[in-house]
Amino acid sequence: MGDRMNLPLITVAICCFNGERYLEKTLNSVLAQDYSNFEIVIVDDGSNDGTIKIIERFASQNKCIRANFRSNHGLPASRNYSFSQAKGEWIAIIDQDDLWYPTRLSRQLAIAQSYPTAGLVFCNVCHINELDDVIDDHMSVYALPDSFIRKGDAGNLLLRQGCFSASVSCLIKRETVQVVGVFDESIAYACDYDYFIRAGFEVDFAYTRDVLAAWRRHAEQATSTYGKRDHEIRSVFWRHWRGRNVSGWTNAMLLKRIFRSFVGGIVRKVCR
Repeated sequence: MGDRMNLPLITVAICCFNGERYLEKTLNSVLAQDYSNFEIVIVDDGSNDGTIKIIERFASQNKCIRANFRSNHGLPASRNYSFSQAKGEWIAIIDQDDLWYPTRLSRQLAIAQSYPTAGLVFCNVCHINELDDVIDDHMSVYALPDSFIRKGDAGNLLLRQGCFSASVSCLIKRETVQVVGVFDESIAYACDYDYFIRAGFEVDFAYTRDVLAAWRRHAEQATSTYGKRDHEIRSVFWRHWRGRNVSGWTNAMLLKRIFRSFVGGIVRKVCR
């Protein structure tokens, strides 16, 4: 896509913990982008499998990769560290087991240029299994305005409908990160969902329903094994209930969800 020198730098933020099974596929999908001006910031969060060797091998072969190795701090702390190391005008998230399709960055940057006030751009993603088979798509269950969502509306829609902006789909402007602040490190599972809600009250969103990435579902991932998911999602609802610019309709929906989570658990996952 064009002359590299004239393209905005994008930082690709990858957080890893014992991700040896899928990490090579993930990195290859990033390196296969048709957009050329990006750096990759990898943060390893204390892996004790073969993840470190994979990172070191890719970093030795690709100058765009900057590897960071730390003791285990958890996903939100790793997110914050990767963002702090970013040099790009935009930051794109991908986790160790997910995939991008080749036009993900170029297509989303084009959307950002079409909607210059948007501080966060996202896309549709498909859900895949361990064998890369497509299960379904992420956004089919969400009723959203076409292409552009104003700030305030974005935050309210995230609270009412769930996390339509999957982390693997998000392209976040550097100025957005400065306004929204850091990921809440007390929330291990719902940290992305909470962050996107906060962003939705600060900046406009833009998106496409084109499938530009794949979110892998498998039995070993942290979101499948973490035992406090409902508790964390309920805590996110509580912290935003009656918040600034949260509508009356949204507050009513939050109370209903909080009540349902106490009596029977949250029926549908609302975030990654």
